[in-house]
Amino acid sequence: MASFRSRARLLLSALLTAIALPPGVAIAGADGTGSVRGSVQLLRRSFIGGLRDNDDKSGVVVYVTGFTRVAPKPDALLQQRKERFDPRILPVVQGQTVSFPNHDRIYHNVFSVSPLATFDLGQYKSTDTPRTVTFERAGLVPVYCNIHPQMLSYVVVLENDAYAVTEADGRFAIDGIPLGTDLTLNAWAPGAKRVSQPLRVDSQPGAEVQLRIEQTEGIAPHKRKDGSDYPPPPSYDD
Repeated sequence: MASFRSRARLLLSALLTAIALPPGVAIAGADGTGSVRGSVQLLRRSFIGGLRDNDDKSGVVVYVTGFTRVAPKPDALLQQRKERFDPRILPVVQGQTVSFPNHDRIYHNVFSVSPLATFDLGQYKSTDTPRTVTFERAGLVPVYCNIHPQMLSYVVVLENDAYAVTEADGRFAIDGIPLGTDLTLNAWAPGAKRVSQPLRVDSQPGAEVQLRIEQTEGIAPHKRKDGSDYPPPPSYDD
């Protein structure tokens, strides 16, 4: 009976501890890795000057640096749909292949002039086989369409798969982080400078991480793959 009560007290203690943990703490997983949770505050310029907190905090990539991991085998997808790239921000692991399917009935011509990954996939449409690119070097690779100037996406090539992209509420959760290692937690969004802070995930719960991004830089118009300007849109005036 005493042994039963002892086991019951241990079980109740563990249950109460689990309930007491706030959402978003860093904890150890069964595989010997940990996780980090938190939120991003996204600030943009106000019409009357200064910065304001933006309600939509989606599209911020949060990632951990300081260790490497082999790229996953499945291809990542950067789709062309309704004359837009989807998603606008695509994190991948160094050495991972990205497939670029075209779901539109019209032609697209995906290209990049980044020194990290220069490519030109040529013109193709939805009935054609999707073209692919393997991203071997870490860094930021802007991707464009040579036909439609509004099409812009960013492939963020990282050294491991410990990353997340925020939804509208700005929250993120990253799993699979090595325990007891001095790492760096980073956050970036188009039109903002990268922010970084030290990160160390231990087996004990830690405080939720808060990151602040200032999206104050304009995104300059880009050129076509040959360096020329895009032609002006057609005019339908009489």
